[in-house]
Amino acid sequence: MIRFVAMALVLGPILGFAAGAAQAERQLVKAYVFGNSLVHHLSETSENTNVPHWLNDLAQSDGRGFGVDGQWGFLRNFADGLPPTANWSFKGVSGVWGPGQGGFGDAGYDAVLVTPANFIQYQLPDVPYEGDNPTGESPLGAMQKLFDWVHSESPQSRLYIYEGWAEMDGVVGRFPPDAAGFDRYNAVNRGEYHQWYRDLMNVLDVTRPELGVELIPVASVIAGLLAEGGPLEGIEPQALYVDGAPHGTPSLYFLASMVVYAWLYEAPPPADYRPPAMLHPDIVENYAAIAERIWAQAPVQSARDTARSEGAAAVAEAAQAEAPDLPERQAIALPVSGLRPKGLPALGLGLNGISDWSTQHPFINMMKTARGWVGHTADGWGAISTAELRAAGHLDPLGYPLTLPAEAVALEAVLLTDQDEAQEWLRGDYVLTYKGKGEITLTGRARRMRREPGRITFQYTPGEGLVGVRIEAIDPADPIRDIAVVKEEFVPLHEAGATFNPLFLDRIQDARSVRFMDWMLTNGSPIQTWEDRPVPGNMTWSEPGVPVEVMVDLANTLGADPWFTMPHAADDDYVRRFAEVVKTGLDSRLKAHVEYSNEVWNQIFPQAAWAREQATARWGESDMGWMQYYGLRAAQVMDIWTESFGVEAEARLVRVVATHTGWPGLEEQILVAPLAFLELGRKPVESFDAYAITGYFGYEMGSEEMAQRMNGWLDQSEALAVKAGEAQGLRRVALREFVKQARFEGAIAPVANALEEGSLAQLVNEVFPYQAAAARRYGLQLVMYEGGTHVTAHGARTEDERLTAFFEEFNYTPEMAKLYEILLSGWAEAGGTLFNAFVDVAPATKWGSWGALRHLEDTNPRWDMLMAYNASAPQWEDRDALAFADGLRALGSNAAERIQGTPAEDYIVALGGDDVILLNGGADVVNGGAGRDVVVLPLSQDAYEFQTVAGRMTVTGPGGVTQMIGVEVLRFGGTEGPEVALDTLGG
Repeated sequence: MIRFVAMALVLGPILGFAAGAAQAERQLVKAYVFGNSLVHHLSETSENTNVPHWLNDLAQSDGRGFGVDGQWGFLRNFADGLPPTANWSFKGVSGVWGPGQGGFGDAGYDAVLVTPANFIQYQLPDVPYEGDNPTGESPLGAMQKLFDWVHSESPQSRLYIYEGWAEMDGVVGRFPPDAAGFDRYNAVNRGEYHQWYRDLMNVLDVTRPELGVELIPVASVIAGLLAEGGPLEGIEPQALYVDGAPHGTPSLYFLASMVVYAWLYEAPPPADYRPPAMLHPDIVENYAAIAERIWAQAPVQSARDTARSEGAAAVAEAAQAEAPDLPERQAIALPVSGLRPKGLPALGLGLNGISDWSTQHPFINMMKTARGWVGHTADGWGAISTAELRAAGHLDPLGYPLTLPAEAVALEAVLLTDQDEAQEWLRGDYVLTYKGKGEITLTGRARRMRREPGRITFQYTPGEGLVGVRIEAIDPADPIRDIAVVKEEFVPLHEAGATFNPLFLDRIQDARSVRFMDWMLTNGSPIQTWEDRPVPGNMTWSEPGVPVEVMVDLANTLGADPWFTMPHAADDDYVRRFAEVVKTGLDSRLKAHVEYSNEVWNQIFPQAAWAREQATARWGESDMGWMQYYGLRAAQVMDIWTESFGVEAEARLVRVVATHTGWPGLEEQILVAPLAFLELGRKPVESFDAYAITGYFGYEMGSEEMAQRMNGWLDQSEALAVKAGEAQGLRRVALREFVKQARFEGAIAPVANALEEGSLAQLVNEVFPYQAAAARRYGLQLVMYEGGTHVTAHGARTEDERLTAFFEEFNYTPEMAKLYEILLSGWAEAGGTLFNAFVDVAPATKWGSWGALRHLEDTNPRWDMLMAYNASAPQWEDRDALAFADGLRALGSNAAERIQGTPAEDYIVALGGDDVILLNGGADVVNGGAGRDVVVLPLSQDAYEFQTVAGRMTVTGPGGVTQMIGVEVLRFGGTEGPEVALDTLGG
């Protein structure tokens, strides 16, 4: 039997918070209105054609307080233009929020009202807007986005939708309408127009129950006052409306304010209020009856809460009677979020590959993740590939354009492609800088561009689409180069020389190791010689790969052991030079893990075919020659590293060999390798320290063999969701949205059980023990090079959108976290040491839900379980815990400050003020900002070397290279040491 257990768990605390007796009447309301002329009409004949004026009048007469801010616009603009820009003011009405008074959440708004336009109700609220709408946004989506933002910024604010009156022109034909036409218009406001708002509210109740959104039904209530038997029956249309838009008279906005008053103050319009004579006489005469009629329609808060609670119970009750063959979801004990190691960490992370569509965003300069240049012609976008541009000499060695091909109208490189809208941190202002001359612009999602020589500022919001850097002309004598795209808030760090996005560092800062397989583009790598390597100055690191210097920098900055995967075709000189860079640059307390290529056994990768070719050329045709060649070349590569590190090798290197986890016995071909023995004079195993396997489970779920079973579970689950929604009384859009949210609920438990009893059980109970015994037999440490969920579709099944959506949801459920707990426990019990989760940050797609985090602001149970393991897993070696310590990432203020650094790598931006920054020996990045800033170094001046590079001072000391800008004075040997002006040092 299946119950909607998870839904009940989520709704329970929310309903508990809201339930109880009706709230007391409110004495003070501070409101913000996302509005239009249905709330505030700028009339040439009256100052009183707005709701806030009359609302304030009603409140004052009742001894209550009222303050308001607001802005005009359309719902789509409100959602895309956050944070809000208040531009309303009313004579005699207090404002709430002003410049210099903090953010939106600091204003303390009690209520936030949102007013949709009155001409979009011809289609359902979840249908995308017509016209220019590249993202497919709908009124529902825009409302959800806006309310989500408001709730995150100002969680105490009550949220309301203001139901303005319908457009009149489309109903009556011309203004003013006759009596029959006016009746028809009022019937629309009470009928299909009001139903649109009810549909919207029903969906929000399902998709955002925690927000408690309320509808203020202004149009339908006023229409009821005008209906037969109502206190305003027979009033002429010109008494309320002035055109067919329709804008209104002061009388219309007064009636609207009475409705709003009842909802905001949770009290009837004040009985002692005397409407002024400027209002229509029928309103003045019938004020008491109007107030009574309005208050009778106002919601009773406790009744609404009870209805919600009973509705949620009905969902579970309806589901319990269905599908006896589907198991019930169980409550799962999960670790708390944010657990951090107190001693040594235990978890490795594979780093997701660098690409323009990745959500990892590891670099401050986002141009480093851009796609390579392509040329556009009159015949098509991207008609000239990056490789063709390079081969024809149109790009310099670093990848910057030198010339445009004759047939090209422009060159373009793209970044920030199809970014998840949930990444709020991405929203904001950006700065593109460059050197050289030419015609350069931005395309796609870049908005509000401002240009000056060498610099373009723009705004960006995440969503479907991309940002293009487009070059339409180049000065051959001074071509455009050194392009950087930086979020404005990170500009001070970028100017000081920082490489890594602080948000990225924050998320993976506790990792024991980071594996660079994808950063090095290991699978099918074209690198053969040292001259082929990527270098820091390359325009992008998405195509040639990330330079070794940058990878070493990240390992040092994180305090994490790096894991490098040497290109399969690299010659000895490349391997030796790479090793020397690591030996010189890596913190000596960290251990470099070194592996030859990646999965050379795996025939889907070019390196497997290459190894077979090498083996055949050496030894002739054989069944297992390619694996013996892997053993040979891997041992040779390890020997070069050992030689390079010399006496430090044992303390600073972990030499890794890998095997096919599910192929018992293959390890003998690699580690014993008789053919390799003849060349080495010994077994390859003697060159290794660690034996690496994978730890994947769930591959079978996306296969054709499981299709019938998976489809059956999903069909049953969706039928349950429909029945549960109908049991709650939902229909139309609300039912559709409910099913969209709950359609997979019934399938989660059976899939989790099948995994626990199937591939995961086999992995933990059979595969891990076998491979652990193999590692012991050869005297090697058992490590994992990749592991985790492999629940994704394969082959034709990747085109099944429902299956993809289910896997994307399932991979981040509490049930998946529980499966990870079994996996991690089984690994430790088998004697496994370093567990490498694949990967750190990646969006979930039809190709897999590989990211432990889907983006940098993500939270999910699977990540929490990994972090809990990282903080508590058994240790396998004695290490200096300080090697894994985190540096400081500090953003100061404009006041004078004293900032204490750490022994690790620090990122410090001091901004304004006369600051004193005490560094403690790491390879730090410092921007002192304005003022007289003093950096205190712990050693005497003769312990350092100074050089000015790219406009910033580099200070090389025993702890590495510190970069600084905006610093006027250095003090050596501590706070009492001598001061030296920075401009007297370096050259």
